[in-house]
Amino acid sequence: ISYAFDPRKPPVEILKSVGGMHGAGFVRESIRGPSAAPGSVGLQNLGNSCFMNSIVQCLNHIDQLTDFFLSGAYISQLNKSNPLGSGGNVSEAYASLLQEVWGGDYSTVAPRRLKRTIGTFAPQFNNVYQHDSHEFCSFLMDGIHEDCNRVESKPYVEDLEGFGMPDDKVSMESWRKHLLRHDSIIVDHCQGMHRSHLTCPICGRESIKFDIFSSISLPIPQAKGTSYVPLEDCLQKFTEGEQLDENNAWYCPNCQKHVCALKMLALWSVPDILILHLKRFTYESKSGGVVRNKIEDKVVFPVDCLDMRDYILGPTDDETPPIYNLFGVSEHTGSTANSGHYTATVRNSKDGKWYRYNDSHVGTSSGDASVTGGAYLLFYKRAKGSAKWAGMEKEMNKREVNPHGALDADVDGFMQVKTKKGAKLRKS
Repeated sequence: ISYAFDPRKPPVEILKSVGGMHGAGFVRESIRGPSAAPGSVGLQNLGNSCFMNSIVQCLNHIDQLTDFFLSGAYISQLNKSNPLGSGGNVSEAYASLLQEVWGGDYSTVAPRRLKRTIGTFAPQFNNVYQHDSHEFCSFLMDGIHEDCNRVESKPYVEDLEGFGMPDDKVSMESWRKHLLRHDSIIVDHCQGMHRSHLTCPICGRESIKFDIFSSISLPIPQAKGTSYVPLEDCLQKFTEGEQLDENNAWYCPNCQKHVCALKMLALWSVPDILILHLKRFTYESKSGGVVRNKIEDKVVFPVDCLDMRDYILGPTDDETPPIYNLFGVSEHTGSTANSGHYTATVRNSKDGKWYRYNDSHVGTSSGDASVTGGAYLLFYKRAKGSAKWAGMEKEMNKREVNPHGALDADVDGFMQVKTKKGAKLRKS
């Protein structure tokens, strides 16, 4: 094993630990040597950067995303003029890191360029403080999406109100509107849709909308006489109704004021890559400030064959059923999301074996070993086939609906679409 020397990098000085912070004060570089398996290398802690390392280790084994970068396919899709992106910098830094991870030359890689680049475009990460791995995951995936967004000019699109209309048509129109502004490798494989149903407690006015998600945040109910909570209970709790509080009040157009509406959520479609966020951290406003708590209960989740069919309201396809296998877990130890330490347990996409990643340290593990009270983000992939746009592409093909285009008025109150070449959309 030897330290890698890159003449393009400026010389660095190894410093003593500063403030006792995990990884702080040390300038760490990549280390040449054999990796535990192809694509399974350690990541140096650059100063409380374990939250980033944990997420990168999980995202690294999303086949579709990693192949997209390693093959160079991303280069032709970089949208450097997108004001919501980073000019391609985040995606280029991520691609560079993957090349080092999968190149076979290193046992440990220092993700310095990625951390510095993200800190440039997201100042909240430009420090050596601990951060929430879920927030970082959302930022990185959204950054890749905007950098590689195939839509070069985004039109203005209003939300679609679907009450009183067939759900299948409203969902299709909602996704079609989404594609007018968002179309990328992330949209293809990592985004789904849920149905939001609001009811005014005063006049009974209802509102139905279909919203896009990249991860699903699941509440953790109290364990019922046991030391653990089944994941099914979390999914069931997610679909139960809740009364919105005053901070999240909904504006009722009938009452013409904000009301604490009853909200019901239901999953409509689920993508190839399903990310479940266990809401372990709670925040309560009390006299004198905010009290932060962590739910330490073990959530028992399946390693293989997570069957989501009972929780999906929209159509499913037997050729690509919503049945999932676990491939990654971002784990947390500590009292708050912005303190403690993050690790990851991941199934290697090439050899199928499980490895545990603790920054630069990599060891063998198992899927069952990830089922602990520290499991925070669960990464699942569809067990059979691939359903682009969470299955919406196939549904549109069935109805001969063109998903792309500019907007034009429709007699049903929807917005009919014209294709980019100007041809009229055939209505469903």
